[in-house]
Amino acid sequence: MLNLEDDDRIAPKTKIPELFNSIDKNKKALLDDLRDAVSIPSVSTDPTHFSNVLKMLNFCAEKLEVLGASVDVIDGNNEANSNLPPVLFADLFVDEEYKTICVYGNIDTLSPALTQSDKRPPFELTEELGRLYGCGISDNKAPLLCWFNALKIYKMSKNVIPVNMKFVIEATSELYSQSLFNAIQKKREFFNNVEYICLTIDKMVNEMPCLKYGYRGLCHFALKVSCGKKRVHSGTYGGAFNQPLMDAVNVIGSLVDKQGKIAISEFIKDVKSITEVDYDHCKKEPFCVETLKKETGVTYLEHKEIPSRIMMHKTRLPSFTVNAFHIISAAADKDDCASIPNKIKARFSVRLVPNQTTDRTFQQFKRYIDEIWHHYKSANDYELKMTLGFDPWQEDPSSEHYDAAARAIKTVYKVCPSYVSEGSTMPAVSIFNTMCPSSNIIVMPISGHKDGHHTKDESISILNYIQGVKLAIAYMCEIHEINYNGSGLPEAESLAACTESPPTGARLEEADAPILCVMRESSPCPLPVNQQPPLLLSPSPPAPLSPLRCSAHGIRARNTFIAYPDTSLKVICL
Repeated sequence: MLNLEDDDRIAPKTKIPELFNSIDKNKKALLDDLRDAVSIPSVSTDPTHFSNVLKMLNFCAEKLEVLGASVDVIDGNNEANSNLPPVLFADLFVDEEYKTICVYGNIDTLSPALTQSDKRPPFELTEELGRLYGCGISDNKAPLLCWFNALKIYKMSKNVIPVNMKFVIEATSELYSQSLFNAIQKKREFFNNVEYICLTIDKMVNEMPCLKYGYRGLCHFALKVSCGKKRVHSGTYGGAFNQPLMDAVNVIGSLVDKQGKIAISEFIKDVKSITEVDYDHCKKEPFCVETLKKETGVTYLEHKEIPSRIMMHKTRLPSFTVNAFHIISAAADKDDCASIPNKIKARFSVRLVPNQTTDRTFQQFKRYIDEIWHHYKSANDYELKMTLGFDPWQEDPSSEHYDAAARAIKTVYKVCPSYVSEGSTMPAVSIFNTMCPSSNIIVMPISGHKDGHHTKDESISILNYIQGVKLAIAYMCEIHEINYNGSGLPEAESLAACTESPPTGARLEEADAPILCVMRESSPCPLPVNQQPPLLLSPSPPAPLSPLRCSAHGIRARNTFIAYPDTSLKVICL
């Protein structure tokens, strides 16, 4: 017989009110921690701040060691670059039966020259009207500190952390996470037992909590076309040879049709078919046509300005962008009005969707441009390089991981999250997806939509920061519930094999949580399921039932069993 009351590991959620109360009481200390972090100018894009980047990494290492984690510092360099900062890998083991989650964070910022405010010092925490200002505060120092503070609250209150925790903290997020990629290659065994990876990066949509389950991939190309040794005068030499700029324009123009659709057939064939689920998500995702017009400054949008169609094209279908044409040869005349440049570099990028990869995309574009070049019969030289490449990422938002995160959001914010697949690219997410294929990844933003990442007014609301600490705690508790399959029983002690039939005279009743009840007609328990005391299992094993559907959540139980004390029966959906 297992007395669930005697095992305090089974109900970490019962500690949530106590933990949240502790957060509210220690708000000043939480703000002081953030003040210390913001004061360190950890600018990764400026080599003169390299020592400050290391200082910020040491700040994180010290915080984690105080919490009981073991910290390993891994070199982030490779053969091509020996000037990158290291990456922190931290491990806080609690119990071998617990799930293991890995939290990602980045601590680097852009140069103050790019984000300098006229009225606020960039590396001093400034509080104004309920908001906290500072360079790098929302992206990503505050969200990372939410995790540190959540663990600190557990330690202060002498409660057991309900999961095993790992951290990966980098300082090159503003440099396409170069050191992260290099370090993970050297530390792959770190992720062997990591079931879930959580990134509290990016920002909410329309100031409402959300869970992000997809980002498009990115290929960035450089096409270099050259002819001769110097730029020459068009009056003297025009018409005598193929001009590199015209070749570059013709090649780039041939990559898309008149509707802007990529013209490479083998590339398009790789695009995953759009499903009804995709359409449904596009209809539900927050989007406003007028807001997009205002943000871009355009007067009309494509796709007849139908929101769901625009959302589909900017998040779930590939897109092509010409980024720049650079004339890289010396001028033949002062005003460039009569010269023929001899060297051109065109930059263009392609956003990828699931079922497409950067390596395959590069080969497809290379073959196509080779064919175009052969067709033009140009005597000029060309070279195509892929300067950046990140594969797309997409998870199933109906998985148990996302269900757990959604319940955590409901606990903290009192609303259900929206589910968002973004059209942008997050290098860190792509790297984790590539390097850790057995781990389920989630992006759970803490920062608000109006936090102004990479601007002189970057900030985070005090409310979002404090709620971020609570969200980290609620998330850990919900992950623990996955481990103990909603009943307090370790998975090894599942009752799925039980055979005894339930007593007669029972009826099904709906509950508010993803739990269904079977109550005795004579003496139903008056409390909601999630408020009833822990069960003392009967010596006789309870019976399994066929999978049921929870009407409150519209989901079908993956497994169902019952446990019954003297007065009531419960059917628990897992």
